Amino acid sequence: MRVAVATSLLFVLAGCGGATQKPAEGSTGDTAALEPKSSSPEPDTEPGAAAAGDSSGTSSASKPAPTHAAPAATAPADAPAAAPAAFHPMPGATGSIDGKPFAPKLALVSGAMQKDGRVPVTLVEHADCSPAKAGEGALTMLVAWKDGYKTDLGSLKRGKKGSGEISFGRVGAPSGTFKPTGRVTVVTAPTDKDAIGKMKIDMQSGDYMLAGDLDVQVCVAPK
Repeated sequence: MRVAVATSLLFVLAGCGGATQKPAEGSTGDTAALEPKSSSPEPDTEPGAAAAGDSSGTSSASKPAPTHAAPAATAPADAPAAAPAAFHPMPGATGSIDGKPFAPKLALVSGAMQKDGRVPVTLVEHADCSPAKAGEGALTMLVAWKDGYKTDLGSLKRGKKGSGEISFGRVGAPSGTFKPTGRVTVVTAPTDKDAIGKMKIDMQSGDYMLAGDLDVQVCVAPK
């Protein structure tokens, strides 16, 4: 009977001891300690947050606002180009006629061809076929209108009041002192209206001298 009681007590003590046994030091009581730890910390932001910043790690909020330059104004591709101004060579001029300078810019075929093949050529101080303005000088002469032909200016007859084979004057005021000497050479002599020919002039009247090349525009077709 004592043996049976002692045996029962041993079983009771064994059961109580197992129920009250404390865990070993360092144990957390759960399975978290048994799980492997990650080699890098978990990110603090959601996926895609890093993409919002730049590669240097700065956030988009710290970046300056982008600026947009106004596009440069350009001309339309089909806009017509401005026509260049016509260039005409000008002979050198020194001295004066009747106390005023005379600097012709262009020579004009200003009338029809005569029976002897000569045409009136007028040297003017503007650069088109328009008539001379008040105060402008004009020198008119009859020259043989053929390539390479030369005209002796001293041999041309001077008439009164701007008439004759050679004359100089300003609008409404023909010169009475103009007595030229020298020569004119026609380099090219086109006959189509608005064509451009060439001439050389070497002329003197008193202290006035005119020498060099001139374009000759055909304002009136010679034939």
